[in-house]
Order: sequence, then C-alpha cells, then structure tokens
Amino acid sequence: MAEEEAESTEGGEGGGKSSAKLIIIIVVVLLILVVAGAGAFFALSGGGDDHGDDEGDEEEFEEEEELGELPGAIFPLEVFIVNLGVKGSFLKASIQLEFIDPEPPPSIENNVPKVRDAIIRVLSSKKANEILGIEGKEKLRGEIVNAVNDTLGGEDVLQVYFTEFIIQ
Repeated sequence: MAEEEAESTEGGEGGGKSSAKLIIIIVVVLLILVVAGAGAFFALSGGGDDHGDDEGDEEEFEEEEELGELPGAIFPLEVFIVNLGVKGSFLKASIQLEFIDPEPPPSIENNVPKVRDAIIRVLSSKKANEILGIEGKEKLRGEIVNAVNDTLGGEDVLQVYFTEFIIQ
C-alpha cells in the first residue's frame, strides 16, 4: 500500500514536470512569434528611420498626384507563332500591350482580331537576323506600337512587352 502511494506521488510529480515543460515550450514559441512579428514589422515599415522627414514624403506624393502618374493597363495577347521572311524560320512570341490610361480602352475587346492581324503582319515581314539583336527588338516594338495604334485609331498604346521571344 505504501508502494502504491509512492508510485502515485511519483506519477503526480511526473505530471507536474510535463505540464511545466509544456508551459515552457508554449512561452518559447510565443516569444519566437513576437520577435518574428516585430522583425517583419520593422522590415516592412522601413526600420523606422523617418527622422521627422514627413514633409519630403508629402511633397513626393503631391508631385505624383499632379502628374497623374498611374500605371498604364497591361493587356496580354495570345501567343503568336509566325513564319519569318526567311524560308524555314519562325517566331514564337508572347506580347503584352501597355496602354497610357490605367484602364484599357473599351474598343480593345472588340478589336483583338484586328490588333492580332496587324501584329502578325509586322512580325511576318521580318527576317530572323533583323530581330535577333536588341536594336532589332526595339525597332520591332516601335513598329508594333504604331501598327496597333493605327488599328485602334488613336495613340492608346504606350509600350509593347515581349514576355516570350523564340526564333527558330
């Protein structure tokens, strides 16, 4: 009987030890989360090195507001695969159009086939050696911008981006 009481006392102490370990583990985990959260806050807020220079931030915001510099809308087109001017070579290109306004013009949705046709005409008129270099690609961008703007009847397209460009 005395042995049973001793075993139950040891079991009770063991339960106390495991609950103390559990509390320590919880405290350590919470401490790690707090430190990580504080680090993320300071990293995302710039480390708090404002030094009272809020006037400069306000001036920058006012300049942006006056210029009305909102990013232009980006309109992705389906992949183009065209034969180039040299027999046996072709171009695979993914093209995205950037418009001047933050919203694409409403006419673009109805004119996608016309826009694609204009781009295909420009692309297929090129030879591989003309568009392999950086200068050739820049010239091609300008030609595509002009062709798309002519098709849409305005100066809506600001830039052309090649997100894939493979010549074979």
